[in-house]
Amino acid sequence: MFRETDFIEGLKLRFGSGDLPVGIGDDGAVLHSIQQPVVVTDMLLDGRHFDLRSCTPELAGRKSVAVNLSDLAAMGCRPVAAFVSIAVSTTGGDARSFLERFYDGIGDLATEYEFSIAGGDTTAWDGPFAVNVCLIGTPVCNSPVLRSGACDGDQLYVTGPLGGSLESGHHLTFVPRLNESRWLAETNCVTSMMDISDGLSLDLHRLCQASGVGATLIAGQIPVSDRVDSEKSAEQRLLHALGDGEDFELLFTVPPTSVADLKRAPFTVHHIGEMCQAGGICLSRNGATENLPMTGWRSF
Repeated sequence: MFRETDFIEGLKLRFGSGDLPVGIGDDGAVLHSIQQPVVVTDMLLDGRHFDLRSCTPELAGRKSVAVNLSDLAAMGCRPVAAFVSIAVSTTGGDARSFLERFYDGIGDLATEYEFSIAGGDTTAWDGPFAVNVCLIGTPVCNSPVLRSGACDGDQLYVTGPLGGSLESGHHLTFVPRLNESRWLAETNCVTSMMDISDGLSLDLHRLCQASGVGATLIAGQIPVSDRVDSEKSAEQRLLHALGDGEDFELLFTVPPTSVADLKRAPFTVHHIGEMCQAGGICLSRNGATENLPMTGWRSF
């Protein structure tokens, strides 16, 4: 019989406490003093954020942590400790085997990015599997990078191609841009940053709203991923890049005086537009501009 206490003891033996004074196994974890702790959290549901009929438990576990790592990357932070709360379906198969594989996916990222699994909660119900991850991080440099610092004249960039993530399964296997984030933070050339989770169009609107500026996207410079069907028209492919979401690339702004610094980046960046005074977000193509619709993933 699967017993929660045995499973938690197994997690305690597997992950230990890492660098933490107290980790899994007590009523709470004890963290070292963290300068400017940054807390991110995401809830993921079977059938909505992944589908366990076709997705392995390892990939579901991986994604549940990776989306939080992407949020920390967007703020120029490194991960310290994760808290994983799960609701296991009682209508499935072997719960213990599933959870062991689920935590394999989590453990791989914890090892790669050197953070501790510090605790969480486990429960069971007759609904679909659900997981919530809370991840605590700390800024790479003196303070986190916010989405509210973009200024008129800043240049707009993304770290990779966009579109087709859900259809291709990329949303389960993407690499959180923590290394790119670290370099950008240490170079101190970024004025604002966020990750693209709900689509370039929608997330750019959020960045502009937070910063109190507008923006002009250059259609021909938006990198469309090979994951988008090449037989689609150029217009259709662009719409996928603008609105599909789940890309988890970094969207960031750089002042004109720091653009040259990006040439030293040990990774590819794509210049896709420019920030302007508040007044709207436009798409520029063929010598004309048009208002950019707010398209992308919405929970409600």
